[in-house]
Amino acid sequence: MKPYLLALVLVLSACQSQPEEPAPVPLTVEVDGDLGSPRLSTVGGDLPDGQTTLTDVEGLGRELTAESPILYTVSSFNDDGELLAGGEAPILASVGDAPIEAEGMREGSRVLTINPQEGGAEIIVVDILHTSVQGQARELSGPLTVTVGDDGTPLVTGTVEISRLSTQVVVRGDGPQVGDDDDVYVQYSVYRDGELVDSTWGQGPILLDLNDTFEGVRTSVTESFIGSRLLIQVPAAQAQGTADLVVLIDLLAIG
Repeated sequence: MKPYLLALVLVLSACQSQPEEPAPVPLTVEVDGDLGSPRLSTVGGDLPDGQTTLTDVEGLGRELTAESPILYTVSSFNDDGELLAGGEAPILASVGDAPIEAEGMREGSRVLTINPQEGGAEIIVVDILHTSVQGQARELSGPLTVTVGDDGTPLVTGTVEISRLSTQVVVRGDGPQVGDDDDVYVQYSVYRDGELVDSTWGQGPILLDLNDTFEGVRTSVTESFIGSRLLIQVPAAQAQGTADLVVLIDLLAIG
């Protein structure tokens, strides 16, 4: 009986002496900064075993479909918060070419991808920018009015006699000011005698080279703030030279 009892005591002692494994600490990643200008502030907890993607901010803007254009920034950080790459300028692409599974997401979202690596991790931040400006519209003076359709497309109604270049801020943005040599992602509509003659709405933003556009738009856009919607009355001499034009333009991002 003694050997049996001795063996049982040894087994129990061995079980009691084994240290318990610490419980895993949930991963925490905190990203600050405005949409399009992220800053990685905190990474804590245990890194995942493999690549992990999570939505940090759920946007409230337009829902992206397979046919949608997507305007986004992508920034790569190490787990000390140092910027490794990206963050320089927005990218315009189709949803299928985005670096994340963006279909069904909404503009204004921020998505994080954590890639564990030896000795740390890479954190990729993708910010999905808006393709129309956000904010409360101001009351306008004059005969022109701006409304927004159910699909989010802004519309200008009314006609006006244009004697000089005039700009009204429909929505005032709080982004950086546009320089006269900047390329700017925009959406716009152009009206002549109250009729729509050109528009990007329905197809998506374009990257506008201010040096290649006509004087009236270039003058009005320069030093305006990103995130603004402008209603510009352009006399023919500062447009294409053939007719007075009314231009409604959204300033989305500097390219």
